[in-house]
Amino acid sequence: MSHDDKGEGAQDAPSLPKGFLTWPGRLGGIVASALVLAVLALVVYAILQRYFLDTPLKWGDELSGYLLVALVMLGAAETLRHGEHIAIDLVTGKVGPTLKRLLAVIANLAVIGFAVVLGLSAWESISFAYDFGSYSPGYLEVATWIPQLPMLIGAGLLILLALALLIRHIAGKDAA
Repeated sequence: MSHDDKGEGAQDAPSLPKGFLTWPGRLGGIVASALVLAVLALVVYAILQRYFLDTPLKWGDELSGYLLVALVMLGAAETLRHGEHIAIDLVTGKVGPTLKRLLAVIANLAVIGFAVVLGLSAWESISFAYDFGSYSPGYLEVATWIPQLPMLIGAGLLILLALALLIRHIAGKDAA
């Protein structure tokens, strides 16, 4: 796959609708990048504790898991903006510009639909955990709604970015 054949977002990124639709996804990507570094630091710290100081970090795996979910969910919209999600261009590479645009509209509607279902599910889970007052059973004993929150935020970011791409494709401003 050549650079020009990457996902629809890659060629559209510079001219996406500005403002409230795109900057939250960029911010999510920045936070996700910082979380990658945080997870790396946590893993290195846990290794040092276990193998050099002989004092295993009991809460490290639990926190790493929470941070990994957060970085994936917060980085998903920025990944969409760059067109880096897994894509199969078997069909889109062989169709004309009009059908290619229609397929892009359908794909963005599918992303929005997925993100809405994910967001509603996350909202219900967070609401239940908050109302019930549940805490994680691990060493951290954190309120379970807190590590679930990035799923809701990530779903919202995906909706915004997919909406920006959808507007772009409907307006015919894509490089189909």
